[in-house]
Amino acid sequence: MISIANAVGSGDLGVELDVAEVESDLDLPYTEYDPSNYHGLYLRLVEGGPLITVYRSGKYIISGCSTFEQLYETNDAFLTTLSELDIVDAETETGFTVQNVVCTAQLDDPVDLNTLSIALGLESVEYEPEQFPGLIYRPADHPAVLLVFANGKIVITGASDVDTAEDAFKHLQKQVTTYLEQ
Repeated sequence: MISIANAVGSGDLGVELDVAEVESDLDLPYTEYDPSNYHGLYLRLVEGGPLITVYRSGKYIISGCSTFEQLYETNDAFLTTLSELDIVDAETETGFTVQNVVCTAQLDDPVDLNTLSIALGLESVEYEPEQFPGLIYRPADHPAVLLVFANGKIVITGASDVDTAEDAFKHLQKQVTTYLEQ
């Protein structure tokens, strides 16, 4: 029904880092640190793999994973890489958790976004087709945001897990079905 497009997690190494030095010590396919542009160090452990952003504070974010398994494996590989540089122990407890999951889904039929924006209630919808081609729906009882496109494609973001995203999508499906039956 829904599929994960991007899983994002974060952790804290518990140590301050000299990110410029960390970048110079790493032998990876991709690293980028330009403090005049952004204060975080970007790195990829494998070509085209998930992006890891590391901050001086020791906090880090991993994004671009298509499964939770890949997210946790990337975290483990990242800690192993840092342990090889004697920055942390590979078993360091970082409090790594999933922060956000972006999912995609598809409604059975195309949707008239003008009509749907009214049906969903203007207080929970943003729809300005001149600015963005999709309808932005923030259901009151679901901690997620759904982007609804006229072709029926749905992007669900802001959910901390797949079940939350699934519940938000089912809620939207129910609303769409109700408005179509009128």
